[in-house]
Amino acid sequence: MLPDWNRLRVLFHVVRSGSVSAAARELHVTQSAVSQSLAKLEAEVGAQLFVRRPRRLVPTPAGTRLFGVVAPFVEALEGGVEEIHRAHHELSGVVRLGAPVEFGTHRLPPLLAAFRHEHPGIRFELTLGHPSLLLPRLDEGRLELAFVDVFDAPGSRPSTAGLEVVEVLEERLVLVGSRAYEAEHLAGSRAQRRLEAASFVAYQPAAPEIRGWFRHHFDRVPARLEIALAVESVQAVIEAVRLGMGLGVVPSHTVSADLDTGALVAITTRRRAIRSRVTLVRLLDKVPSRAEKAFVRALGRSRGSGAT
Repeated sequence: MLPDWNRLRVLFHVVRSGSVSAAARELHVTQSAVSQSLAKLEAEVGAQLFVRRPRRLVPTPAGTRLFGVVAPFVEALEGGVEEIHRAHHELSGVVRLGAPVEFGTHRLPPLLAAFRHEHPGIRFELTLGHPSLLLPRLDEGRLELAFVDVFDAPGSRPSTAGLEVVEVLEERLVLVGSRAYEAEHLAGSRAQRRLEAASFVAYQPAAPEIRGWFRHHFDRVPARLEIALAVESVQAVIEAVRLGMGLGVVPSHTVSADLDTGALVAITTRRRAIRSRVTLVRLLDKVPSRAEKAFVRALGRSRGSGAT
């Protein structure tokens, strides 16, 4: 038969505080009640648990062993109750997010920092990657929220069935190349066949943004694209393009200085520039936590103030 729980709790406080009087204060009972509980507990377990010394109790090996069994549970219980209590008054817990590499590296951290400054009980776990990585994790419950890139070219959108989608940010995308590469391989031409023969720097081997650019500007995707480099980083794509490895699709604001100085050349057609939207997605059939709801509201406020 297991010992009485209240007596085990008394043992925990006596060992932790080092005396009957201190344990009595923590438990809001009399010293006599503490002493009686310890005596009954010793009778229940059939072993001496303490050696009485002036003004303190010293645990015996049996008392130390029993404390080692009881302490983790009591500490976990106290911490759990405190967390439950805190959750009713302030936000706490972990929010697991997914985001594209560039957005998650440069634009999202200030939003997370501002939110956590307001709600210090919140912690974030951030996964960076392509929608092909993030959306399955969201569906499996390994992420609560995911930011994904959505290109406005037909056929380039990831499936968002069963998801709530909120637009966060819109960016104008531009196909760029170094001045030397453009002069050597295009010589000012913007003909479809000439462009299809070029090399490209993409974010993934499948190059959805390059294929989307061709579909948007020429209504067709090349049967074959030469991808000189695939790297999941806007800055890495820009640097490879600067070094003449090929053409790459990047947000226009990331290369505005290079375009102004002529270090990079924009490859344009008569059609308007393709656009990319960073959207926030979450499962429709999942009940969001208070932390998730608060974060989405904060994200909406930051959009309204232009913070993103």
